[in-house]
Amino acid sequence: MNFTSRTTRLFRNLTLLCVLLAQLTHAQEERPQAHSTIPALPAPETAETDHQSGFWYLSTEHSPQNFHRECPKFCPSVCRWNCGYHRSDFDALLSQIQPEVPVCIMVHGSFVSPNLASSQAPSVWRWFQSASRGKQMQMIYFRWPSYRPITPTIAFDVNQLGFRAARNGYYLAELVSRLPEDCPVCLVGHSHGTRVISSALHQLSGGCIQGIRHPWARRNGRRIRAVYSGSAIDHDWLNPGERYDCALNSVECLLTLTNRLDPALKIYPMRLPVIAHRPLGATGLTDSDREALGSRAGKVVECDVTRSIGVRHNHLNYFQKPSMAMLMHNYLYMVK
Repeated sequence: MNFTSRTTRLFRNLTLLCVLLAQLTHAQEERPQAHSTIPALPAPETAETDHQSGFWYLSTEHSPQNFHRECPKFCPSVCRWNCGYHRSDFDALLSQIQPEVPVCIMVHGSFVSPNLASSQAPSVWRWFQSASRGKQMQMIYFRWPSYRPITPTIAFDVNQLGFRAARNGYYLAELVSRLPEDCPVCLVGHSHGTRVISSALHQLSGGCIQGIRHPWARRNGRRIRAVYSGSAIDHDWLNPGERYDCALNSVECLLTLTNRLDPALKIYPMRLPVIAHRPLGATGLTDSDREALGSRAGKVVECDVTRSIGVRHNHLNYFQKPSMAMLMHNYLYMVK
């Protein structure tokens, strides 16, 4: 490698590091404990669940993160939040989901520690509730192991977390498939969380991820909608022949919130080892994308939130604004 190439690579790494350090400082303030995955309070005495005063918190921390060309086993850790976290399990979650009531699954992005995820989840829940307009909704906060310390090899770290996000889409697809069939589902993701969701939607329509196809997780007629904010996937990955070309087959509609000033997404194309395409969260679909998608392009609704969000990437800039909650209302609550 010549001097110019080495200098260019170093510049890209340093630029990405500086931007993400500014965006993710709060994530560094809460270091995860060595084995902290979810809070560990005892289960409440009552077996009855109040669906409107709490939510489910599910972690894939103990599910395999390397597939080795074999279908991995989904091993979720589950808590119930109701004025505090309480231990539960996946069977309890499935048995206590209320039939016909929409289920909203929130998926965070990269560099989110276990402690940060558990502390922010109740705020996200209250924010979703602020847009209820009297309607019911059940939330599952989906936590995947996205935390890595920020290092000078940040570009490599981002790539690795992107691959891990896609793998966790396998578990998200299984979760959706195991919910009651009459429960409509809205998948809400931020940054690399939208890659988790894209991977899941792709597999729910029979797609293959990193050499693995889920043997039975399918949409099977379920109503599914999705919301992407700060989406860290290439703008053309939903197109025919691209990475997640089956994803749009799984949804009624997809709302993408675009921010032309998002600093992390501005340097997304510089990620190594190759120059990537522009991210969906910054550009939305291009005219070429819509032409390639044909009739499926009509499923994608884009909303430019640049003026509301500005030069920011963190998901709380989206999920603490009442105006954003109202914008998503028809998706979160599956309003026809």
